[in-house]
Amino acid sequence: MTTAVIVPPVVCHNLDVHTGIPFMPHMAAHLAGALRQAGHQVAAIDCFGLQPHRRRVVPPFMLMGADVDEVPGRLPGDTRVAFIYCRTIAEFVAVELIVAALRRERPDIRIALFENVQSVTSYSLRHVADEFIHKGVDAVVLGEPETRAAAITDALVTGEGLDRIPGLVYQVKGLPRGTGHAAFEKDLDALAFPAWDLFALEGYWKAGFAHAPVRRGERFVPILTSRGCPYRCTFCIAPEVNPTWRARSARNVVDEMEHLHRRLGITDFHVSDLDPTVSDKRTREICHEIIDRGLSITWKLAQGTKIETIKSEATLDLMAKAGCRFVSFSPESGSPRLLKIMNKPFDHEHAARMAAHMHRIGIRMQAVFIGGVPGETQEDRDMSVAYATRLVRAGVDEISLVIFTPLPGAALSKSISGYRHYSECTPSPAWRADYGELMAYRRRMYLNFFRAKLRWQPRKVLRELWGLATVRFETKMEMSLFKQVKLYGLRYCPFLFPILDEPR
Repeated sequence: MTTAVIVPPVVCHNLDVHTGIPFMPHMAAHLAGALRQAGHQVAAIDCFGLQPHRRRVVPPFMLMGADVDEVPGRLPGDTRVAFIYCRTIAEFVAVELIVAALRRERPDIRIALFENVQSVTSYSLRHVADEFIHKGVDAVVLGEPETRAAAITDALVTGEGLDRIPGLVYQVKGLPRGTGHAAFEKDLDALAFPAWDLFALEGYWKAGFAHAPVRRGERFVPILTSRGCPYRCTFCIAPEVNPTWRARSARNVVDEMEHLHRRLGITDFHVSDLDPTVSDKRTREICHEIIDRGLSITWKLAQGTKIETIKSEATLDLMAKAGCRFVSFSPESGSPRLLKIMNKPFDHEHAARMAAHMHRIGIRMQAVFIGGVPGETQEDRDMSVAYATRLVRAGVDEISLVIFTPLPGAALSKSISGYRHYSECTPSPAWRADYGELMAYRRRMYLNFFRAKLRWQPRKVLRELWGLATVRFETKMEMSLFKQVKLYGLRYCPFLFPILDEPR
């Protein structure tokens, strides 16, 4: 009997470059690893990894990856249970289509959904579980799935015991029934390593763009060095779905790096924790482990970190020595008043000081801002533009301005409405009544950034143009320019992109 782990296509919304990011499926790989460790035969069907140059248009969305209607035919004949990864809110539409295809073509398969509780672009399945149950899903797994995966699989096959497994919503005669909350695993070192060998990684490596900056020909994977987040930002789902920060030991983290480096030739690791540097001591221990083992790797803080938890320039020096090449952090706003609305503490002075030192030692940086949070004023926006300018003078390489959208599970999820489908709740919510105003703010922010960078960092501009020309990116922004061209090409000229040979 085979248990399948299915990763839906990557979904781009309105061809906007802030969407359509091919996040490599770290929680799916961890689930597959846990199932295999428990003795299950596992098959991974990763739509984007298999066919990153195929696309299907479902206006206003473009799905990138193997066609969802082909998923049932890709499953081994003895598949009895299929876990579908709900990776990002944009991919809600793709999950719906896969569920419909499985129900149509393989009604014998029991379907379970599991959520991505390690990303700020995901959503809480608790708030949409009933909807999926009515679409034919057998069970919805809430929280981190690894410790319950084998038991869930067995219960779905036998039809008995789901009521004894915590953290589920499952269907009984077509109606949803819940089992309460599941405890978070405290001993992360006891969990199996992610089973990346089961996934079609070549597609991600050949796509030319990812979440963190990538270089042509480089083998990379994400890594989770910790779980959860101790902060309570009101725009984020983490306070509901993963509110407790837990850390792997430095030795265990570097054991995984060394294992993947030797077995799969991975040379670049994209740290995708919600907040990897909560413990400055542990950050330094990880660096020492990498250095002491002589690992020839690089790593990047891809999803972002709380920059104040990196306590000193000495820690940054050690990070650079251990191979850190990129750090993303999120001021969110230059306005203390707006930060209070978001319940987001941020030390602007410390961040500017750390940015200046990263500039001196060659670590590239991204600063992420958010616009359109309910209660934001023009004065708040002016303060954000001013602070972004200050960061550029300090040495920050790029900025990003995402527009607030109501993610199911976030405290502010009910603050605005108007979307017709959950997949429209992306960083570019064109359905918002004030979207034109917010896009004008975004353009102002970016134009101001480029002017400041030409003035204060002209050499970096030349280097980034070279990176764009050679597809060897050191920042997300230069990679995004490449990605924008490719998105339009895939949409309107798909014949320009050859379909990759699939791994055997």
